[in-house]
Amino acid sequence: MKLQVLLIFLTISIVGFLSVYWFWPKAEKLPVLDTIETFQMEDVYNEVYTTSNEKIKIVSFFYTNCPDVCPLTMMDFQDLQENLKKEGLFGTSVELVSITLDPEYDTKQVIREYAQAFETDPVGWKWLRGPTDQTKRIADEFQMQYKKIEGDLLTHSVTLYLIDKDNQLRALYDMASPKKSVEKEKILTDIMLLTQ
Repeated sequence: MKLQVLLIFLTISIVGFLSVYWFWPKAEKLPVLDTIETFQMEDVYNEVYTTSNEKIKIVSFFYTNCPDVCPLTMMDFQDLQENLKKEGLFGTSVELVSITLDPEYDTKQVIREYAQAFETDPVGWKWLRGPTDQTKRIADEFQMQYKKIEGDLLTHSVTLYLIDKDNQLRALYDMASPKKSVEKEKILTDIMLLTQ
């Protein structure tokens, strides 16, 4: 008799545990860190780009005279571009967005030549520039710190931003360095979570 009661109790406990496990709301894998105000900016390929296009974006800030971090990051973005194409997401659901911090030097032509060096596809990799005051406003929105130090050199934060289709900031990553690449696999995994 005691054995039967114990078996019934164990069965009810296991069923209860499994029910709670399967039906309890799952924790969000990528928290909402912030909301980014939508903005429009000039694409160097003569289009007006708007962030309110319901696409997931990986946003980077760069400048063409950057000696190391920016070109290394763009090399990794080149790989991301190819991986997103393989997944059928590039340009349709996901975009790479690169915004210059130095619009005084980085004219549309300068940026186009820079972009060509990384074999970028403008269908899904947007290269943006705007007036200095707009650049500052947008950089501030992302909490991107930058400053001209001497000649053509800038110091700047080394953060990449994952933005969902509702313009919510979902993750931050480090730009590349001479010793470390961009976390491409992590970015792709996070993108896939947002496309589900």
